[in-house]
Amino acid sequence: MSGEALIRELRKLQIWVVHPQDLACDELVRHLKRIGCQVNTKWPVPEDWPAEADVVFCLFNGRVATSTSALKKERECTLIGIIEYESPTIVRELLDADAQAIIAKPIHPFGILSTLTVASSRYRFERRQSSKIAKLEETLRSRRVVNNAVRHMAAERSITEEEAYQIIRRWSLEQRVSMTKTADHFLATTAGKNQDLGKDPKEDT
Repeated sequence: MSGEALIRELRKLQIWVVHPQDLACDELVRHLKRIGCQVNTKWPVPEDWPAEADVVFCLFNGRVATSTSALKKERECTLIGIIEYESPTIVRELLDADAQAIIAKPIHPFGILSTLTVASSRYRFERRQSSKIAKLEETLRSRRVVNNAVRHMAAERSITEEEAYQIIRRWSLEQRVSMTKTADHFLATTAGKNQDLGKDPKEDT
């Protein structure tokens, strides 16, 4: 990506600075606006990250009332921590919140552009990787369900697993649903039959 294209992308970002209104906050906001970003400010740390935020610069000082680790679950944006000093508590907060980068106080213009660019790029990469992992996990789950249904059907009907697989596949095509759904339905039906067989006849009287 060329330098001009990079700046155009950065200028599209909605940035929130979560920091008390002071000189440090003003300096950071001023520099972000100089880059061309759209900037808003907020304090204290909100219960939910702003839904429209692409990037959040948030102060970590070891005294934040709201749990940033809890906010991690709901976050859909790049998180850049602002720190004034280092301590085990602050480092733990940064790790729990899964911050993509940090900047130190006092705020200096040098490095803000690089930090913003690298952190945003890293966040997008992590999102792509998470999406791929989720798809792989769903594929593995689907395979386990289908394989389980195949084994149950093969044992129940005294047929080969290949024959059972083809039956489930045929049902899936006929019903125009995924093989996973067909296998799930078959397993649920089989489980229901087994429960009925295991019931005490006296229970129905």
